[in-house]
Amino acid sequence: MPFCSTDVPRWQMFAADALMTHPGDIIAHAGMAVEHGRIMAVGPVDQLRSRFPEMAEQHFPGHILCPGFVNAHTHLELSFLRGKIPGPIAFPDWVLQLFAEMPQSSDAADVITNAVKNGVAECMRFGVTTVGDITRWPEFTRSALAGGPLRVVSFGEITALGKRRDFLQARLNAALNNQAAGEYVSIGVSPHAPYSVEGPALQQVVTAAESHQVPLAMHLAENIEEGAFLATLDGPLGRSWPFMQKLDILDEHVPRFVGGPIRWGRQYGLLADKNLKNKAGLRAIPIVLAHVNYADDAELKILADSGASVAWCPRTHTYFGHHRRGEHPWQKMLERSIPVCLATDSLASNPDLSLLHEARHVWQCHPQISPVVLMEMITTRPAQALGLSEHIGRLAAGFSADAVLLPLDPSTGTDSAAICAAMVHIAPEPAAVWVMGRQVK
Repeated sequence: MPFCSTDVPRWQMFAADALMTHPGDIIAHAGMAVEHGRIMAVGPVDQLRSRFPEMAEQHFPGHILCPGFVNAHTHLELSFLRGKIPGPIAFPDWVLQLFAEMPQSSDAADVITNAVKNGVAECMRFGVTTVGDITRWPEFTRSALAGGPLRVVSFGEITALGKRRDFLQARLNAALNNQAAGEYVSIGVSPHAPYSVEGPALQQVVTAAESHQVPLAMHLAENIEEGAFLATLDGPLGRSWPFMQKLDILDEHVPRFVGGPIRWGRQYGLLADKNLKNKAGLRAIPIVLAHVNYADDAELKILADSGASVAWCPRTHTYFGHHRRGEHPWQKMLERSIPVCLATDSLASNPDLSLLHEARHVWQCHPQISPVVLMEMITTRPAQALGLSEHIGRLAAGFSADAVLLPLDPSTGTDSAAICAAMVHIAPEPAAVWVMGRQVK
């Protein structure tokens, strides 16, 4: 049965022992009044009852209402690979195994559709109400997502390198196809990575995204070997890679670039200075950079100047062994006001799609970080990354009624730091989940 906001009662009130409007603001004995899936008001229950005396109320003692969690980077279509590629594993070896597991063309529609449905169910289980989903199969994934219940920014993946550069326009058209766009699905584009999209093609994709005013996502600085590939077309991601040898797509027309993937991204328009764009009267689009595991101080300045967001996937970072080369620069990013959020990547590199589990993993490794910041990294910050910060990521008047109901020990009190610490430490599964005011769990 499709999910749509017309199925939602016109008026409804949800109340609990506490309500988190955003991670830094908790209201005790509070609720939200909802009309047609949109929040009309939040506040203490007594005030809402006085203002809306005829509104039907659902009260949840021993719980807190929180904004629905937002996963800015995942691959739902890879959900069929859960547990099939044991880690830790080097990224080039993982890609070889990944493509060995890919379905044949005759089976692709069923495998991918079922994988997406399983991924959606996993998101609902863990209170994730919005995702930024990367898809190589938009014709299959978007039709499976169009009826909800998950809110999705569907980034159609684009590769265009070497002998396959002539496929760029067809792949861009497929990524931009908005036939499945609607209440639950919006469209974005995703030039895949520096080792699969050459510079001029990236520039065309950025220009198209700006022209259509759609968000863009890209894997960038995920692997330390990207710099060597860009400079020489060689190394573990280039001519020495069995996967690249099998594809046989590299040619002498692929432009070389010395300076690493972040400077390369600036060179080809992905990471243009936001202030220069503003002065030129150009409308910025949301840009989500997945992973960014490697960045020096000068590269961090490029990121900060660009206004792009970073979706860091902590457990995937560990799965691929990046931690052996040093810490992810996420703390330096936060210090430079680079928008950083937590994400899960896929079930091909992560045991589950729980953002609270990601936050708990980070807190266990970095107990000095504020749990309020960690909760922001799965609510307000990824909403900003996807360009949806005026609609989701908070429980406030005018926002969509995307919410999760989490158990709350009364002894925790209503201090925001204490509640966020309890949520991150325990990482409970939600008792209920709503998207656009409709209960989906």
